[in-house]
Amino acid sequence: MLTDFRILAQQRSVAYHPLVMAVLTPLPQPPASMRRRTTVEELYRLYESRDPADTRRMELIEGEIAFMMPPGPLHSGFTDETEDVIRRKVGRDYRVRCQHPIRINRHNEPQPDIAVVKPRKDAYTLSHPDPDDVMLIIEVSDTSLEFDLNAKRQTYAKAEIAEYWVLDVNARELHVFLNPWQGDYTQHATHRGEDEVVCTMIADLKVRVSELLPAV
Repeated sequence: MLTDFRILAQQRSVAYHPLVMAVLTPLPQPPASMRRRTTVEELYRLYESRDPADTRRMELIEGEIAFMMPPGPLHSGFTDETEDVIRRKVGRDYRVRCQHPIRINRHNEPQPDIAVVKPRKDAYTLSHPDPDDVMLIIEVSDTSLEFDLNAKRQTYAKAEIAEYWVLDVNARELHVFLNPWQGDYTQHATHRGEDEVVCTMIADLKVRVSELLPAV
């Protein structure tokens, strides 16, 4: 069921705030004067200077470096399955990128599990996609569910990524976030089983949640 929290607020005569959503929590932020945020340029210098034996991937979220541990078979299998399904449904109209960077700004460069982006003549060899290029982002979550539902949700909403999906591999359900507004999404729906999800940004992208779930 899709919930528009602005409409609910009006019906109940209460103040609407985009952070009021089930299972999701706002992120407390220390004063800016107490934080020193890492930039994308510093992240790349860290890549160049670190021990070659350290092969961990890193992404930058709100100026914080998040180390990405090698994915286990559960995460890898679900990601492969989801990528195959999305790639098959969008065809050659869009590019489907798997675990590649999205350059949001100088303090944010996430590496989503799947990003569907507009085609570009240079095939993104000259620069990473930016928010204007992105049609849909999907994170596949096993151990990272809280991070994906909260920190990444807000990062993508602030960048005005129009549609964000989180596939919870343990609960076998799909969270869909729509309509970014003032730094968060105003709509959140959870789908399961044979529920069909229609991407608002890509007309031909319709998928049943069960299609994204390998038999395990």
